[in-house]
Amino acid sequence: MAPSTALEEAKRASKRKLEEEDYAKRKRAKKDKSRTKQNEANGLRSEGNTQSSAPCPNVTVTESKKQRKRARNKDRTSKTLPRKPWKVSQPMGGRMVDIDPIMTDDEKHLILAYNTSIQVFSTLDSLLIRKVSIPISFQSDVREEVIAARLSVNTPNLVWVASSSGRIWVVDWTTGTRSFLKLKCDFLSDLLIESIEINGEKRDILLVSIVVDNSWRIQACDIQGQGLGSTKVLITRQEMVENLCSVKNGRAFAASAEDKLLLGVLKSVSCASFSDLVYEIFILDCSDEITCLDMRATERIHLTRRSQNEAGNEMVVDVVVGCARGAIFCYNDLLLHQLRLLQAPDNRGHGLQPRKFHWHRKAVHAVKWSQDGNYVVSGGSESVLVQWQLDTGKRDVLPHLSASIENIVISKRGSSYIVHLDDNSTMVLSTAEMKPTAYVSGVQSLVYPTPGSKDNLVARVGHAQTPTLVSRTPAAINPVDSTRLLVCVGNGQQMSQAGAVASTPLLQTMDLSTNQSIAKQAMTRTNPTDVNITPKGYAITEPRVTHLAYSHDGKWLATVDEWQPPPRDTDALEGLPSSRREVHLKFWTPAATEEQSKEKPKGQQKEQPKQQSLELVSRINAPHYTGRSEAVLDLAADPSSHKFATIGEDGVVRIWQPATRQRDGLVIKSRSGRGLQSWVCSQKVYLQENKASTGSGPAVSNATTARSGAVSFSKDGSILACAFKDGPDSTVYIVDAESGKVVNSIDGLVYGDVQGILILASNLVVLSEDIVVYSIVLDEMSYGIRLNQDANASTSQKLQSQLAVDHHSGTFVVAISRPNKQGIVESELAVFNADQCEPEIVREFPLAVVSVMAAPDSSGFLVLDSGAQLWSITQGTDPRSIALAQPLADINLDNAEEARTEDADQPMVIINEDEDVVSGDEMELDAAENDVEGDGVYPVVVAPQKLAELFNAAPAFAMPPIEDMFNQVTKLFSSKPATTITA
Repeated sequence: MAPSTALEEAKRASKRKLEEEDYAKRKRAKKDKSRTKQNEANGLRSEGNTQSSAPCPNVTVTESKKQRKRARNKDRTSKTLPRKPWKVSQPMGGRMVDIDPIMTDDEKHLILAYNTSIQVFSTLDSLLIRKVSIPISFQSDVREEVIAARLSVNTPNLVWVASSSGRIWVVDWTTGTRSFLKLKCDFLSDLLIESIEINGEKRDILLVSIVVDNSWRIQACDIQGQGLGSTKVLITRQEMVENLCSVKNGRAFAASAEDKLLLGVLKSVSCASFSDLVYEIFILDCSDEITCLDMRATERIHLTRRSQNEAGNEMVVDVVVGCARGAIFCYNDLLLHQLRLLQAPDNRGHGLQPRKFHWHRKAVHAVKWSQDGNYVVSGGSESVLVQWQLDTGKRDVLPHLSASIENIVISKRGSSYIVHLDDNSTMVLSTAEMKPTAYVSGVQSLVYPTPGSKDNLVARVGHAQTPTLVSRTPAAINPVDSTRLLVCVGNGQQMSQAGAVASTPLLQTMDLSTNQSIAKQAMTRTNPTDVNITPKGYAITEPRVTHLAYSHDGKWLATVDEWQPPPRDTDALEGLPSSRREVHLKFWTPAATEEQSKEKPKGQQKEQPKQQSLELVSRINAPHYTGRSEAVLDLAADPSSHKFATIGEDGVVRIWQPATRQRDGLVIKSRSGRGLQSWVCSQKVYLQENKASTGSGPAVSNATTARSGAVSFSKDGSILACAFKDGPDSTVYIVDAESGKVVNSIDGLVYGDVQGILILASNLVVLSEDIVVYSIVLDEMSYGIRLNQDANASTSQKLQSQLAVDHHSGTFVVAISRPNKQGIVESELAVFNADQCEPEIVREFPLAVVSVMAAPDSSGFLVLDSGAQLWSITQGTDPRSIALAQPLADINLDNAEEARTEDADQPMVIINEDEDVVSGDEMELDAAENDVEGDGVYPVVVAPQKLAELFNAAPAFAMPPIEDMFNQVTKLFSSKPATTITA
């Protein structure tokens, strides 16, 4: 009986175990099904740790009892201790549109129009005072753009902003409020706001150039309050009408319609009603297509009484036009009665003879009259500001600007030129010395889609624009100073995208605390001042920086740049263009590093310079060479030491380290006595098994075989993760960073091209057309997420993905960019935790995300989109989060300029180190004595040595608490000065 009883007991136990396992499987399947539905609602398809869910291709998913128990415990912990919510900041920066900047009458404020906002800057310190968002729609079939911005004449605190779809916003730039209007039109190309006297009252009248029923028209709109009233059509044309400008509060206006110059003169200065607003239109022929124009009212000097009687009190105007082939025509002293005579039937064979000036090689982008009418200022793609003196024909130039000139504005006082450049910058130049007095610049990264240029109006050799695909923008945050952002940029939009491949040879340094550009430095060879056109008329393409990485302490910067000749130049040669590719791996160091390392006296803190130029230390030509230069697929920096790793198309991973330079056994030293260093390859890792076993060397890449790869260090630098795809084969390798040996190889984690790889704690995150999180310790996949992707999509429709990791919060971010139904590239961003497949936040962006990064000493992520806008993604109220600049109005500092102006009018007290108090004038000293004796306001005088004694009393680690220091400083500034003043 005992054996049978034991057998039956074992059977019952086995049955109970099977029932428990079956119940657990059904429960897990139900839970994974609910997770899948939730992820599909967020635009993602999740695949968890169960065999019931569809796994990623070539990936076998298993799960142990211990792992399920740990997952249940983590779920309970996450429910009891929820993570802080993530938030996305408002975008900062943006792309300045091709619109004339606005300078206020007092020349204290500069108003610039961006692709999604209107921003007000101070000309005193170039700081952003206020930003007013413009809700541009990106979902329409025709992309909506900001097309015009004009300052109101009657109400100078109002700016009228118009979009291409006919929507008009009235923005109060002093308070940030806005209202909305809508015009019935198919397209709007330009807008004017004028103050015209109607029935003895100055009223705002809108002049707009719109398309209605496939015909262009200039239409006048009556403004009633801030709404639209009656409308009236002034002229109708079949050609595109643009470049509206006016003089004398709308008494005359000018516009262009291809090669026609349209002039409108108001018949009656004072109108009884809006219906009496009538313009007399004159049409002048030009020998070339007009790209820009300007007009001014002048007074005619009559030589005879007959001439004065013929002219009467009619207005005289001067008009200057710039053309698509570089010519400038000046029409001086245009009188109304002369224009009537020219348009009479008997005088149709006669015409005006304008003065012609020709220096620009391509289209004239901007042309303006000077205040006195003696000069004409023009600019174009030559990056040269040209001044034409009309009386003598002399030409003065301001060469070597940073990019092509798009717009020129002359201030109302005539003391400043406001120049808008193609590299997303605007500068204010003094007309007397031609020196910049204010400079505003945002992120100068490439913009997608590429903005149109006036140079494309004329078909030229080599200017067949091809649609440029959205690509990644190399960017990094300085580990030493998290407010410094480095972005790879080009010499303006048009020059950078002139070739088949966009060129980005420059490195721009941005200050995130002020959202201003600090400096730019060339990382490769450039042609900004040389002739950049071949004898056949093709543009000379410049190299592009493909990868960028900082060392953990910010002492080294590694870059990879690539250049290859265009196919048109290698058709007659043997070999493919890729065989003549030039690839350089460069290592840079801040030029001020040696000066910073010098010892300083105790108590004196080491101050870092505001901006350090980078010094090239080593350049490795063709770092991956197999008989030809192979492309570098990825670059990674070791977070724990001075090491960099590169992976090339040859399937080899190379680790680079610095080495001391020696000559004849002696160390080569710099002027300061420090040993110079150069970078060498310390280890080679052959990823392909057949090459690793035989040691025959790297494989030569085939031009028809698509190869992709990525590499990343762990946080402690002990292991190196590499993902490499060669045609249909793809493998992820785990390499020991110290010995350079492959300790593990994993198949089936990559589906499609490798987009990125990283190590987060003990997890490996691989991004391709799937997101796979793999546990290195358990040697099994934690979870995978299938990204929505059509397998039949073309190359231009393939999704572009970005991957970044934040070790502070233990999360990673994935950004996916793909075109929508209208062909506009949109992005979706999600933040994940390595322990859970559900994203912690999912956010859609209207523009493509071109770069995602995380600061080493900060928490959160920084996102750069294709519209040159910066976004920060932070978790809760973490004080270590990445912070972007805010307008002065948002932090209640918009009145700082007025306060500085008022302080400038007060008497100034000068402090000298040798004397206690030294006044600038005896009267000011007497006034100070009276204030001390009475109960009124007295000037606060603190000698510099008092503050030095306070702050240099002890080293930084031995200083008293910050509250005590604050109390001691306030006592110095709050105590009254001595009443006894010795002579």
